Parts: sequence; C-alpha cells; structure tokens
Amino acid sequence: MGIQIRWLPRILPVFLLIPQMLLAGEVTEKELSGAKEQYRELCRECHGALRYGGYAPPLIPETLGRSNDEKLAQVILDGLPQTQMKSYRDKVSPAQAKALAALLRQPVGEISWESSDITASLIRPEKKPGKYTPPRDLEKTVLVVERGTGSLVVLDGDGLKQLDKAEVGRIHGGPKFTGDYKSVVVSTRDGTIARYELLEGGLSVMAKVAVNTRNVAVSPAGDWVAVANQLPRNLVLMDGQLRPKKVLPLKGTPSGVYHHPGTDKFVLTLRDAPQMIFVEYPSLKISEIELPIAFEDFTFVPGSNRVIASSRGGTEILLYDLNRHAVLGSIQTSGLPHLFSATFFMRDGKLKTSLNHIGVSKISVIDMESFSEEKTLALKGAGYFVRTHPGTPYLWADSNTEAIQLIDKRTLELLDKSLVPQPGKKAMHTEFTADGKLALVSIWDKDGAVVVYDSTTLKEVSRQPYNMPVGKYNALNKTDFPVR
Repeated sequence: MGIQIRWLPRILPVFLLIPQMLLAGEVTEKELSGAKEQYRELCRECHGALRYGGYAPPLIPETLGRSNDEKLAQVILDGLPQTQMKSYRDKVSPAQAKALAALLRQPVGEISWESSDITASLIRPEKKPGKYTPPRDLEKTVLVVERGTGSLVVLDGDGLKQLDKAEVGRIHGGPKFTGDYKSVVVSTRDGTIARYELLEGGLSVMAKVAVNTRNVAVSPAGDWVAVANQLPRNLVLMDGQLRPKKVLPLKGTPSGVYHHPGTDKFVLTLRDAPQMIFVEYPSLKISEIELPIAFEDFTFVPGSNRVIASSRGGTEILLYDLNRHAVLGSIQTSGLPHLFSATFFMRDGKLKTSLNHIGVSKISVIDMESFSEEKTLALKGAGYFVRTHPGTPYLWADSNTEAIQLIDKRTLELLDKSLVPQPGKKAMHTEFTADGKLALVSIWDKDGAVVVYDSTTLKEVSRQPYNMPVGKYNALNKTDFPVR
C-alpha cells in the first residue's frame, strides 16, 4: 500500500450560507441545496471538497474575481476549450448551472495556515519494504508524474526501467531536482510538499504548507525550498528538511516562484500586481522591484540576466533586464504565451526561442538577438508545450489534440507528418532523455501511456502504460538551463 495522509487543517467554518444575497435573490435555498449535491458529485474530485482546489483551481470568491455569474454558468455548461474542464450540459440544466455559480460565490471562512501548522504537519514516511536499486546515472533519471494515481514514478535513464513509485498526491508543476540530482522536491495543488531521495529510494520528508499551492522552487544545493501559495496568499521559505523559516504574506496572487539561475536567490512575480520579489538565502533578505506590467508568466533567457515575460490579457511579450530593471524590447502577440514552457535553441549561430500561445492555435519562433518574431506557425489546436534538444532536428509541439506536430529547426517549416501515439486521445508534453536521442510523449488518458520515439527517425521505440501521465522530467534537462 502507498502512503495515505489525511490532513486535519485548522481552517475556520466553511460554507457561510447567505442565500438571500445570492444573485439578487434569484436562487432559492432548495436550488442551493441541490447545487451543493451536484458540486459533490461533479466538481469535488478536481476542485476539492471545500472548493480549495485540487487538480483544478480553487473555486472561491477570492479566485473568481474575473468571472461574473453568467460566465461561470456558461463555463459549467459548455466547458473551457483547450483545458481539462469539460462540458456538463448533459448533466446540468441552465437553472442548475446558475445555482452552482451562486454556490461558488459564497464566501468561505478565514483561511489560516501558519508556520506552526507547517511544523505540526511534518512527517517522515516509513521506507517501503523491498530492495531499491538507484539509477545507474543520476543525471539520466526520468520521472513520470502519474496524475491518475497521484504518484511519482522513477525510471532509470538507461532503458527507462521503473525503479520505484511513490504516492504523493495531486502533483502540480514540474518536480525540482537538486543540483547533484540526488533529491527531488514536488508540490501538490492542496499544499503538500514532498522530498524524494534518488540514492536511497522513497520519500524522506513531507509537509503541508498551505491550502492551495501554486508551485515550488529549490536551491541547487537542496538546502532551501520556496513555495508560492494561493491560499493563503504567501511565500513560504523552508530549509531542505521542509522546516519553515519564514512566511511572507503577498499583496497579490503569485504567478510562480523560481530559483534565479547563477545566484543565491529565489524570484517570484504576482499575476495581478506589477511586482517582482527576490529572496536571498540564507539571510532571507527580501527585495522588490516595480515592473511595467504584472508578469503572469516568464522564463529566464539562458546565459543572461534577462527574462521574457507576458501578462494575462495582455497583447505583448516583453524582454526585461533584471540588472537594469528595464524593458529592452516588446513583441505584439495574441493569446497568453506559455513562457515557462518555452524552449531555446540555436539556428544559424543565433539564439531562438519557440513557444505556444494558450487558447490560440499557433506557435511563435522568436529571434532573441533582435527580439522579433521570426516565424508563426499554425497548429491543429492550441497547445501548452513546445520542446527540443540538440539531439533532435525538430521542435516538438503539442496541440491539445491527438497529434504532436514537428517543426524542422533548419527551415522552421512544419513537417507534413505528425505523430499520433493513439488516435482519439490527447498527445501532450514531450520530454527527452539526457542525450536527446529519445523523445517521450504522454497520452493524456486514464488508460494512457508514455510513448517513446527515436527523436531523429520518429519511429516508435516502446510504450509504457500509465494512468494519466501528465508529465515526464529528465534530471539533466530539468535542472540545467541549456540552449536546447
């Protein structure tokens, strides 16, 4: 059996029923009662029993500010294109959708999760019985995040043989390796942080740091961990054993926290405020800079102290210098660029980046020297990830469809051939082995798989079954920031 943890959060009373104030009295108590039952049946699995989020975002007034009730009801009925939010029109009537929207507008009690709660939640899981064989070469290690079982699966990089499987929960965001590849830290949507040891096997320590977590970052030495949380809105700084050292309240909702390459700092931005926050370690000194816009998403430019960034609802991508605190260039665009999933590569001796646009069926290739859009390519659908590696001649772009589309890095032209791992099922998130010779593609389905291709010939090499394998991560590719 895997590890099962039932946290007992110290959270004040939850559903404060004020039906007479909902939708100007248009929803009755009876309709509201029915909405609560429908929520338990249809929504709880992804959004959490208390609406604090799980696989999907929290559904509480603090996080629904951008959506009016009519829009919420429409999303319930028709779903959200290019996301995992499906239509419920076959199970929910327009009137019931309206009642559900009213339910989501109900305030919850004050959310409190403090340093003492984090300390009290710390556990050191017992090591599973049986012999564990560590990866032969740590930098070749591949991790699979299996959403369907809430597990982290460890594969040896040579042969991709499964070495271990640890139940963690609803892992969200990519695992973070330490610089020596000996440990990896993961976060879950519901605020659990876990550290896995690749040499010894198994989880060494776990803690609950929040009600809803955005992501986690780790120092190269593995001695500091930073966690950006949405509920409550804060940044938690911990040592390598997940003991809290500082909790920093935030003025807005965090878009993400990352380790700043080449420094002893973490960097965080807010999605609803034009602010960038730096935390030095071990002093935990805080510094802030004002930004021209709120950075919803950003990624570091390899070999420089610059980032490319974008804002939700914005129409441009910015090149921003972290030393000069200045915008160096901008590109007009449509659709929110998925920047931290962008990929960098060299072409004709010049640095390029390629990225998807959320909600828009295209990818862009940007020349970083001139900071201009060199090429725009139409895709079959709006995807999330584009990946490459020096070991493959192609950019690998998912399109939120059954197909992975390929772009020749020499010509920047789409290949006529697409890869379809399994007709009718989404093919997403390409990752490569450390040498880049093999490409790993996920079939996003409960009866899914990781399909392995020769990254040059495009021939299928093997496939391994998984229950919703949402991501794969090679230690070298994930830890370094090379030009791929």
